[in-house]
Amino acid sequence: MKNQDVRIKIGAKIRLLRRQNDVTQDMLADHLGVTPQAVSRWESGVCYPDMNSLPLIADYFSVTMDDLLCYTNARKEQKVDEYLEETERLLDREKLTDAMEVLRTALAEIPSSYRLQMEMAEVLSLYAEALMEKGDSPQIREAIVAALDEAVSFCRHILSDCTDDGLRDRTKKTLCDIYAHQMDNNAEALHIAEQLHSMSYSREIIKATILTGDVAFTQAQKNLILFADNIWWHLYNLACVPAISGDTYSREEKIAILEKSVALFELVFEDTPYFYADRLANAYRQMALLHLSSSKPSDKTKALDCIEKMANAAIICDERPDKAAYTSVIIKHLTYDKSEDTEARGMSKCARLLGGMSNPAWSALRADPRFRQAIARMIECAEAHPDEEE
Repeated sequence: MKNQDVRIKIGAKIRLLRRQNDVTQDMLADHLGVTPQAVSRWESGVCYPDMNSLPLIADYFSVTMDDLLCYTNARKEQKVDEYLEETERLLDREKLTDAMEVLRTALAEIPSSYRLQMEMAEVLSLYAEALMEKGDSPQIREAIVAALDEAVSFCRHILSDCTDDGLRDRTKKTLCDIYAHQMDNNAEALHIAEQLHSMSYSREIIKATILTGDVAFTQAQKNLILFADNIWWHLYNLACVPAISGDTYSREEKIAILEKSVALFELVFEDTPYFYADRLANAYRQMALLHLSSSKPSDKTKALDCIEKMANAAIICDERPDKAAYTSVIIKHLTYDKSEDTEARGMSKCARLLGGMSNPAWSALRADPRFRQAIARMIECAEAHPDEEE
């Protein structure tokens, strides 16, 4: 909708509401703290109210923001999609504060959208996480608490009013992450987690086990991809996240776990590592760091092997085709679609990994020709796949 159309429709709606409720321009202006001339300009389509005034106008006339803005349900959802797409573009480019501003504008315009509320809760959580990396001053702690409290408030509002089961489950997961990882409230996180469905009752399991024919066949193959990825994340967390496994595993055992995670993907995907190349790059990076924590010369060689494999996987990840059929005997009836792959947007995999190569842990390898060649290949690939700017 063009700006001129917006002004005319909002102005006409305000005039209609005012006349239906026997309210003068002076009375509305007094309530809003603006001049009667401002109300007159709105109604004539010269300009329209700012985002702070719109909710006050809707409340004054006891209508929804959707009614005030003349949104049909289809138009509302289209506008929500546009805001969410803009937000994702900004997040892909790591412009977190800009994404928050877009969402605040969106929520001022369409406060009834649960999807916008959910996105805002998740972005606030990301913002709090970013603040945690900046230090531990009283001002930062206060900002973190404020961001997390606001995120929890959005989530609680969704769970209180929204009836969309999928969105409710996403909200519960977000709340679990916030409580467990950012607010150190494991009891509340566990309480919410217990409200989620058991894996045995998930739609993926049910569709593959109770149906027959093409639907069940396709779902069974999709489940193998989904389950392989979930198992990989569990293996990766056991090997790489101290908060999960602590000191349970030795360095050698962690490497063995990561090797098994790679073998799992090779079993399912064989030689078509489209989306899981991202996971492979992560696994090889962590294996290289684990090998470097040893002083044995042979482990340095193993670390270099992993660096080369990491570079290969990252380049494969960045050069994934838009669409391609899987060739693995297990899932060869499925097609990879890059447009549905969330890992395929934004900063390239090579660029992301290169951003962490300033870590002092890599110092022992920097002068090695194999290391330098792997990094050079990743730099060339990253330059060929710049950030999405739209």
